[in-house]
Formats: sequence, structure tokens, C-alpha cells
Amino acid sequence: MKPDQPSFLLAHLSDPHLPLTPGVTPRDFLGKRTLSYLSWHLNRRHRHRRETLDALTADLAQQGPDHIAVTGDLTNLGLETEYLQAHAWLDDLGEPENVSVIPGNHEAMVKGAWERGGAHWRPFWQGDSPARNQAHAFPYLRVRGQVALMGLSTAIASRPGLAVGALGEAQLARLAPLLARAREAGLCRVLMIHHPPLAGTVPARKALLDAPALQGVLAREGAELLLHGHSHRSHLQEIDTADGAAPVIGVPSASSMHHEPAAYNLYRIATRPEGWALSVKTRRLSAARQIEALQGFETVIARSHAGGNAP
Repeated sequence: MKPDQPSFLLAHLSDPHLPLTPGVTPRDFLGKRTLSYLSWHLNRRHRHRRETLDALTADLAQQGPDHIAVTGDLTNLGLETEYLQAHAWLDDLGEPENVSVIPGNHEAMVKGAWERGGAHWRPFWQGDSPARNQAHAFPYLRVRGQVALMGLSTAIASRPGLAVGALGEAQLARLAPLLARAREAGLCRVLMIHHPPLAGTVPARKALLDAPALQGVLAREGAELLLHGHSHRSHLQEIDTADGAAPVIGVPSASSMHHEPAAYNLYRIATRPEGWALSVKTRRLSAARQIEALQGFETVIARSHAGGNAP
């Protein structure tokens, strides 16, 4: 990629699972939250460390991205105190116009948790044309330069033992025209989603229930790049769309050294006559608590509509 070409630098991190806030009372442990609290107390509090997350975000700030995407699971139990803590963390990460967040399954640990708590993050998930109410806020669209950032919500309450997600028919119906209009405008469409959109990426109990329906929308309308979290592992896959294959990229948890070292990705996107040049780099925390820059990759996402050249 030529350094003198205009480009957009997007940072992507996920699943920070900020430490459980103090002052949790027995009445907070209703239903599914009981099992999740036990999991946090016995295992996840030892894995998801604030010092790990802080080291990673300090390095991210030094990279000077144009925008930051956070693909869910900022909380553990979806409590209001956790939402408030996560809002403060988002404020430290950057200004709302430069940081986009979507919810994960932990934000919807019980029915109504996201609907109540999500309001605290509203500046970070409002689109350029804000929805009238939270129920219709997703997918949202934020246009930054030649990039159309689309935030999807897969956050639904599910039975104990499950961490599934779903978009729902209404959200998918709203997504289709957003993709079409962004294509007509010659934009690079980047979808942010918590659950992986491809079957087999995670076990069935953690899957996106209506992944085939999402794939159907993409097969009709197209997209250029999909970013996700949820698995706490890195993934590089492809999905077929109306305009050609699109990379599907997942990142590990930003606060855990379990499964894989904590990491985030940097995506440099530049318009080309034949499409978009995409450069992907990973920065992760080593066992010695040092940031490592991993060898990434470069590719061209061939699209006829790049830069306003839609037929």
C-alpha cells in the first residue's frame, strides 16, 4: 500500500469484560446471573484483568486510529453499575464520534438488561441519523470518509448455559437498505457484530441463531468487511456476498491472556480504482507484558462501486 494514498485507520477490540463492580447484592443474582457470577468468581475474574486491558488500550492510543470499534461484552452480568463503569471506560477510549460500540450477549444476561443499561452508552451507538427509540437503533450507520460503519446487535437474553445471539427479522430488514444505499454512495461497508456470522466458528450454544438469514441479506446486498468478537480467539474467514467475498475477522478478548494473548487489530483501508486496499495488523500483549506487533496481511477487496463508481 502506497503511504501517500488517503486511507482510514480503524482499530478493533472486543470482549473487555471489565471487572465486576463492587456493591453487588444478592438481589442482583437472579436467574441466569447466578451461574454467570459463579463463573466470574471462580474463573473469569482471574483471566480478565484490568491491567491487561489498560496496557492494550494505552498502546492503541499511541497508534492514533481514526476510529475505534468495540464489538461487545464490556460487562459480565449486565448490571447498571457495570454499564456505568463501561461508559467511563468508553469515555477514556475516545470521543463518541470516534468510538463505536455494539452490545454482546453479556449485556443481555437477563431480559431487559440491555434495554435499561444500553441508554448509558447511547452516544457511542447512535448513528448519524439517530433512531427515535433504542428498539429501532440497530443497525446504525456512521459514515467516516469513504467507510460506512454499521453496528448490529445480536444481544438477546437466553437460557442458562447458552450464550446465543440473534439479529431478528426487523433488524435484518433495516440492514438491507442500509447496505444498498452505502453501495450506491461508493462506500466501503464495514459491519460490526458480536457473534461470528459463520457457522462452526463457535459451539452451537454460543452461535448466532439466524446466521443463515444474515448471509442471505449479504448475498443480495453485499458488504466489504465483517468484524466480530465473542469467541475470545482470532479468526480470519470469508463470507460470500453479492459483490464478492468479504473478509470476516475476529479478535481475542482485550483483557485476557487465556486461550490467546490479549490483542487488537488495526485495519488500514484505502480506496483504489478496483476496490479497497486492506492492510491488517495485530498488536498483542506478550507474557512479558510487552506489546508485540504481529505480521499481518494485505489484500484488495475488489468492488466496482469503490469511490462512487457504482454502475
